[in-house]
Amino acid sequence: MQFLSLSSAWFAIAMPLIAAMYILKRTYMEQEIASHMLWRRALNEQEANRPWQKLRSRLLLLLQLAAALLLTLALMQPVIMRTAAASGHAVIVIDRSASMTARSSDDGSGRSTKLELAVSEAEQWLSRQPGNRPITLIATGQQPEVVLSRTIDRAALNEKLQQITPAYGKSDNTAALSLADSLLLNEPDGELVVFTDGLWPDLAEANAMQLHSTASLTIVGSSKRSNNQAILYFGIKADAGGNGSNTAVVTVKNDSSAARKVQLDLSARNEQGELSIAAQSSIDIAAGEWESVQLTGLPAASYYKAELRPAADAIHADNSAYQFPETPRAKQALLVTEGNLFLEKALQLAGIRTVKVSPDSAAPTGEMAEKTDWIVLDGNDQRLYNDLIWAKLLEEKPLWLIDHPQEDEARSEVPSNVQTIVQEHPVTSYITFSDTHISRLAKPPAEELGWGKPILTYSGIPAIYAGEEGGKPKLRFTFNLQDSDLPLRSEFPVLIVQAAEWMSGGSQLELGAAAADQLLELSLHSETSEAYWEAVEHIDNFSVQLQAGAAQTMALDLNANGVYAAPSAPGLYRLVEINGKGEVLGRRMLAVHADSAELARPADAFGALRLVQSSPAADSEAEIAREPNEQSLSLAVWAAALLLLLMAAEWEVYRRGHSS
Repeated sequence: MQFLSLSSAWFAIAMPLIAAMYILKRTYMEQEIASHMLWRRALNEQEANRPWQKLRSRLLLLLQLAAALLLTLALMQPVIMRTAAASGHAVIVIDRSASMTARSSDDGSGRSTKLELAVSEAEQWLSRQPGNRPITLIATGQQPEVVLSRTIDRAALNEKLQQITPAYGKSDNTAALSLADSLLLNEPDGELVVFTDGLWPDLAEANAMQLHSTASLTIVGSSKRSNNQAILYFGIKADAGGNGSNTAVVTVKNDSSAARKVQLDLSARNEQGELSIAAQSSIDIAAGEWESVQLTGLPAASYYKAELRPAADAIHADNSAYQFPETPRAKQALLVTEGNLFLEKALQLAGIRTVKVSPDSAAPTGEMAEKTDWIVLDGNDQRLYNDLIWAKLLEEKPLWLIDHPQEDEARSEVPSNVQTIVQEHPVTSYITFSDTHISRLAKPPAEELGWGKPILTYSGIPAIYAGEEGGKPKLRFTFNLQDSDLPLRSEFPVLIVQAAEWMSGGSQLELGAAAADQLLELSLHSETSEAYWEAVEHIDNFSVQLQAGAAQTMALDLNANGVYAAPSAPGLYRLVEINGKGEVLGRRMLAVHADSAELARPADAFGALRLVQSSPAADSEAEIAREPNEQSLSLAVWAAALLLLLMAAEWEVYRRGHSS
């Protein structure tokens, strides 16, 4: 119990004054007198008594002393502290930063993550609240997200809590606190409830905040040094010998209190999508230290993946990393021709390594066939399709067909004019074919062209077809380049370069690496009408899963002025660009990793999180220090009620005429 007005205790001096009145009071004893003649004598004897009498117990005295005591207590304004009634608006803040993906146990063997513990704690807190209390749910992230606002629907709240996923990018926790506090302005009975592990990179800024609302903090998980091993750096560089092999440098950190031994697997994925382990290493790392390892002689690959395999680990999101070759391997084309110097030189200018063979030659096999990225068939020679080895090779590789229509062929036609219609396509960008002369065009049967659409029409006859067959790009020119003046025009090298890029799947380099949710400046193709991220490998909190078949996609907002957000979860993603006709313009890959500043580190690297409230205005007499979740209950009313009862009892004593 506490008193709001201790200065009112001065009224307690009334109690000794009341006692003194009874001590000094002249006392008259009841006495029987035989005759009124003796009255004077008895009165004289009473007046002769001394006024100072021994204080004796009298009911009236006790009642008056109790009344004075209760009046004094009432003036001192007694209060008792009790838990505040949960009735006002409450705002729940759930920390979902990357550090919350750590296992709950110190050794990393726990089944639950800190985020799952926080959700469980929030559900238990909700179960203790009255059903009519409005609740707002906020999740932290790069920008705080209001999941639900001022709702009393407990089922919806529990459902949304279960749907909260980790944010692996940078989290602005201070902004989340500021937003939550602003929602409680002018609500004196509001409450801010935070569930977190307290490992905030912006801890100093958060602790400097002055919250206007009552706040409570629930720390989940252990604050001890966690058992976590992480890949800090992964780089690829080409070997100096120029033999096509690469060297990897991987740096691994041991954020635990004991030395650890981890297995490092480095895999290479070739252009056929086959992933195989290219190198392995066992690394011994002291507690709190890091070690680097160099792996040489890696085969050429479209990308590489480094993966740690520790015995027990608190966080799995930092156990994998992706990297791309320092420079992409030059594409190699197999040019099957009887002789076409213009085409051969134009392909070389486009950066394509060409291997020229005659249609009469045997089909290449072994290493030459394996290194061939696509085939140019200059002269659609039916003899090649009748050869089993050639037919198999033409089916497996992207194919660029160039027809050689002859005068005696029924399915050919001499164009009547030079009018051209060019469709939007990466192959025909910046191409007009204005005043270009073509002597003859082939007219293949429709059943041979189900894979593509005409992108250039010359004199009303399709001259170039483009499309995909079996998931591989395919082109067909229905005219012989050497029977036209196109090789003599300035558009010819542009056409060949763009055709080579199309056959190679686009010449743009991979996008490199970025943190989750990081804003990227991306240059998209001018004809792109749709773009999306496609998950190739997605790293969740417990495993690495290859999303085959039903790959996850995330559309890009093309109105973002060239700035787009990276995917929100660590893994390997492919940026796919599509034009208005549904044709794929390009595919580029991006490696996404968790923000290193947000991952769990030793607690002493962060410090302690405190929710600081601004000081309330002090009372005119005294300031009360109390817990944020307590409120005062005045006892003055009860003291006044007891005082009225005492006054009634005192009146009854007077009425009966008894003083003791």
